[in-house]
Amino acid sequence: MPTLRYSLCVLGIVLSAYAVYVEHRTHTPPADDEDPFVALCDIEYIGASCSSTFNLPQGKLLSYFGILPPGHMLDVPNALLGIIYYIVTILLDSILGRSSKTRLIVACAGMSVSIYLATVLTLLKEFCIVCWSTHLINLLLLISALRPVLKSVKKMKNM
Repeated sequence: MPTLRYSLCVLGIVLSAYAVYVEHRTHTPPADDEDPFVALCDIEYIGASCSSTFNLPQGKLLSYFGILPPGHMLDVPNALLGIIYYIVTILLDSILGRSSKTRLIVACAGMSVSIYLATVLTLLKEFCIVCWSTHLINLLLLISALRPVLKSVKKMKNM
C-alpha cells in the first residue's frame, strides 16, 4: 500500500474513533463529581461544535435513510462506518494493489457519502472540524485512487 494512502486511512481511523468517543460521551451523563464533557473539537470561539453535529439525525445514516429502524443494534454512528471504510480501504490496497477498479469504486462511494454529509453541514450551517477533516481525507483517497486510472488513459492515448 502506498504510504500516503495508508497514512490517510490511519488518520481517518483515529478521527473516526475520536468521533465515536465524543458521541458516546455526549450520550453519557457525567457522574456527580465530574464536570460536564466538552469535546476538544467543540471550539466556541470559532463556532465549531462536533458534538452537536454527531447528534444530528444524519449522524446515523442507516436509520436516517430507512435502511435500518432507529435503535437497531446495527444502526451505528457514521463515525463507526467510517472506521470500517478506512479498514476496508487498507485491506483492499493490501490485497488488490494499486490499479484495482474496486479501490476506485470504494473511494467513489466514500466520497459520495462525504459530499452528501458536507452538503448537510453547509445547509445547517454546522462547523465540525472532525467532519470536514474526514471529508478532506476521503477526497485525497479518491484522487489517489484516480491517479493510476488517469495514467493508464494517458498511456493509451499516446499509443
